[in-house]
Amino acid sequence: HSLVVLFLSVAIGVHATPHAKPLDCTRWYRNLTCFIEDRSIVSTSEPDHHQTVTFPAQAAQLIIDSCVVFPFSVQLFEALGETAFLTLKGGYVPVVTFRSNRLHSLRIDHTNLHDFTVSPVENRNLNTLIVTGNPLAVLPPTIRYLTGLSILDLSNNELESVSLNWFASMGNLLVLDLSANRLARVDLLPTLRLPQLKNLWINQNRLRELSHFPDFAPRLHRVRLVENLWSCGWVQRVRAAIWVADVQVYGAEYVCPEKVDGGLCCYDECDDDDDERPGRRYQIVNVNSEPEEASVELVAQTTPSLARDDRLKQRHEVREQHHRDAVDGKSTR
Repeated sequence: HSLVVLFLSVAIGVHATPHAKPLDCTRWYRNLTCFIEDRSIVSTSEPDHHQTVTFPAQAAQLIIDSCVVFPFSVQLFEALGETAFLTLKGGYVPVVTFRSNRLHSLRIDHTNLHDFTVSPVENRNLNTLIVTGNPLAVLPPTIRYLTGLSILDLSNNELESVSLNWFASMGNLLVLDLSANRLARVDLLPTLRLPQLKNLWINQNRLRELSHFPDFAPRLHRVRLVENLWSCGWVQRVRAAIWVADVQVYGAEYVCPEKVDGGLCCYDECDDDDDERPGRRYQIVNVNSEPEEASVELVAQTTPSLARDDRLKQRHEVREQHHRDAVDGKSTR
């Protein structure tokens, strides 16, 4: 019934009552974390309209779980009061327009989000942004205004292209997770530098190459590259650069189980986007130990590749991502 009320009210344009309606917490955890569950929240994106919703002012962390919110507007962010950590989890929150000077962390987890907007106002307070498990296909260029980010997790969405140039303003960015999307292109200028980036997860995509890697991240420490469509030429070039930069490569290509120690699989340049054709595939099995002579040994493999969409759906456990454990821990307290 709540869904019917929500969509009927939106459709017929029911005007909000002039008095704000406080949302009570369905449960509390240690008097700091407020859970609001199974509610329908009708918001407005019109700046002149009076917001009819208020959140508990004393909640340092707010978790909105299995709710219908349409849209999650700037006005709702303003109604958060002193809340510093906001999680939108499950339910139906398809549209989010972010603007907040108070939030330190925003997580949007499996809410069917397809329209995400960042207000074009510099924000130095938001430290963590996690948007995961949504049908989000396009990232707004205005994400560049989130200059205070140190953790940016955009994994398990449907992004097809990303410009790393949008992250150039994030001088404190430590972790960038773009894994398990549909990325076929990552754009960046040769001069781009992400000076503090230490962890880069870009596995489970459709990339054939990543230009200027790892030069754009001079302090990169860990990277995941597996389950892409890397060209063999790119793999040959980048392995030496990875060795010289002392970057740790995590993960192995599990679709190549018969070869020594796993590694990165690559594809001939002539291998088109035909998933049904086996094609020739190669696996890295050896890297010379001397940096000035660093090279790779490629061994042909005839095992047919898995369908790419199936690979994209595999959930990849990343134990090194402590930031996820930390956020999940906060959400369950």
